[in-house]
Amino acid sequence: HREVILPQLGAPGVAAYEVKKRTGFKVTYGPVYAKDILEFLANGKQATPEMRRVEFGIKNRVALIPMELIPALKWVPVIVVLIVGIRLADGSGLNIGMLGDLLSYLGTIGIGAIVFQIVLPWIPGRSFVLKGWLLGTIWALAVSLLLQLNTWMVISNLLVLPTIAAYLALNFTGSTTFTSLSGVQKEIRLATPVMIASAGLG
Repeated sequence: HREVILPQLGAPGVAAYEVKKRTGFKVTYGPVYAKDILEFLANGKQATPEMRRVEFGIKNRVALIPMELIPALKWVPVIVVLIVGIRLADGSGLNIGMLGDLLSYLGTIGIGAIVFQIVLPWIPGRSFVLKGWLLGTIWALAVSLLLQLNTWMVISNLLVLPTIAAYLALNFTGSTTFTSLSGVQKEIRLATPVMIASAGLG
């Protein structure tokens, strides 16, 4: 045979005519998932609509959580050092209040790297940044109420925590099946200055 079967999602990275020209092999694009390859072959290398459909249900999204959570956890030591440093600098000291600070920020990582992926389809809007910002705002209000923070701390939380959640949500665009490169680039370009300003003010 002089034919190679590639997964459908490999199409953007493969120039079929170049493969044919350089190797003599004809490229045939098979189904999205390897589990369908036998049926594809039995069907005369004809893909059904179901074979072309990319699934991105909750099972698929949950499977991607470690990819988002593990890189996010590298910020935990930085957050701890910053919280300790700020509390020592402003005289608040290392007391029980520090646990509230840790809950606020570490919880935000959980919101952006775990909860966001699970509830993604049910969050209003199209922009991942705005979706993450909304979740982060809900968390900031909830944790501020739980800890009975003063007005200035609530404002700080509303400026910083949604920014962290939005940043983590934006990272997830690269793992989805329905975002485009140009759309992601535009979102990054528009959101980055706002996120920097918000975090800086907080």
